[in-house]
Amino acid sequence: MTKPQTSSDSALRGALVEEVSRSYWQTVSRAFYSSIAHRIAVGYILVLVAIAIFVPFIANGRPFTAIVEGQRQFPLFKMLTQIDLIVLIVGFAAIIHAIVHFFTRKRELAEDRAKPRRISLLILFLASFLGTGGILMFKKDYNDLLSREDYKNIAPDYQVTNAHFTLISWGHNDSIYPKTEKALHQPPSRDHWLGTDASGRDTLARILWSTRIVFSIGLVSVSISLFIGIIYGALMGYFGGTVDILGSRFMELVNGIPTFFLIITFVAIFGRQIFIIMVIIGVTSWTGIAAFVRAEFFKLRRMDFVQAAVSQGLPLHSVLFRHMLPNALTPVLVNATFGIAGAVTIESSLSFLGLGVQPPTPSWGSMLNEAGNPAEIFHFWLALAPGMMIFLTIFAYNIIGEGFRDAIDPRLNKIQ
Repeated sequence: MTKPQTSSDSALRGALVEEVSRSYWQTVSRAFYSSIAHRIAVGYILVLVAIAIFVPFIANGRPFTAIVEGQRQFPLFKMLTQIDLIVLIVGFAAIIHAIVHFFTRKRELAEDRAKPRRISLLILFLASFLGTGGILMFKKDYNDLLSREDYKNIAPDYQVTNAHFTLISWGHNDSIYPKTEKALHQPPSRDHWLGTDASGRDTLARILWSTRIVFSIGLVSVSISLFIGIIYGALMGYFGGTVDILGSRFMELVNGIPTFFLIITFVAIFGRQIFIIMVIIGVTSWTGIAAFVRAEFFKLRRMDFVQAAVSQGLPLHSVLFRHMLPNALTPVLVNATFGIAGAVTIESSLSFLGLGVQPPTPSWGSMLNEAGNPAEIFHFWLALAPGMMIFLTIFAYNIIGEGFRDAIDPRLNKIQ
């Protein structure tokens, strides 16, 4: 005689089925988001990402639309540069992919469902690639006077009426006109929530526009270091022997290069170019990633699934990057998170010393410098906001990195 099934038995069976069907990354994600601090840190970074993408529609001295000399015009959309459009296209593609991933994450184990998802991701990538290429080839930056000047200053001369501005009606380089002493170094007020700097520019607008520099430095430099470190570490770990010995010696040489002083040297020779800073940070910070990949590949190369792939005659790149690399990515991603925080620190330090981005491009480090000397004249509102942004951003990345590291460690991961 069989025992009748109770509701508790059904609940237990459902929990067991859910546990068995949960993938590795779903388990890691569940452990990571179980902490409120991790959720806050991720939310903060996502807010900064959204600001970096849509900042032209948040802080801008050009209106969405206005009647100029009797004709309806759309100045803000006209003045969007190549960089603005590329960031918008890539940002929208990333948002669409995140939405697709969110609604299909519970079905990712089914191969028949995963294939259309990969196809949609490929379509998004190709659309972004073609869109950015088309912008670089055909888009010309608009140089009309009304697109380059502050509408609030020239409106009387050009009969500008019915202008509808963004939430913050100042761009990162828009100054109060006329530039009197009262317009410079204004403390926080109703018109300028975080005050103005030495050129009469709105501090809040410059803070928001600086987020693009922060993410471009972090993402580009870490992408370069990931590319070099993964390939280098994979070859060292897979072959071992002489390749590993020579590769380790070269890594020690690269570790001895002082990144900060190397950047200063290149800036002194070639000038302040943001791309040079990104490349130098990337090509000098890959050794940690290579060390992690090397250790993982040493462990994986003797496993049965790798030997089976080799015995089937698969090419080396397939064995390394299709079969072995997915099993070695977890510590690499943790290291990459800390790498972004390090890149933000280096860029902020360089900009504070006047060796970072070229003015008038805003940067949190350069804004700290503009606050003045505490021993002489010091404007605290110019230092408080960028200083807090640097601190919170680096702190958030460190929290995410440590939380991710704990989530993938079975000894620390309490969510089973």
